[in-house]
Amino acid sequence: MDISFMKIFDVVIGVLGVYLVFVSIKSLKAGIVDPMMITAEELAKCADIKGLSKYLMPKSAIFGALCIVFGIQGLLNDTGYVKFPHAVNVGFLIAFVVVWCVFSYFIRKAKKTYIQ
Repeated sequence: MDISFMKIFDVVIGVLGVYLVFVSIKSLKAGIVDPMMITAEELAKCADIKGLSKYLMPKSAIFGALCIVFGIQGLLNDTGYVKFPHAVNVGFLIAFVVVWCVFSYFIRKAKKTYIQ
């Protein structure tokens, strides 16, 4: 079996997505924020952790779900099970970068709003 860098990258993106969905749901139910999203030092400065969790964790779960989709699409393409046209692959890559940028924006906005 040929293990290329891109296949490993696809698996890592998919596993990251699974982790984000799991942690986001767990954190939202508990009213906390995972230190992977916001560092412990920043969380110590947060007056409303439940509000931060309510704002950020659903967005994190959505980002995680999309990471799963991107990982699966990439793995299917890179293994040859499904040969997507070049335009589809480029579209998925652009969509991933856009979603990542939007998620980064929400993290920055959450830090400005909830962390003093």
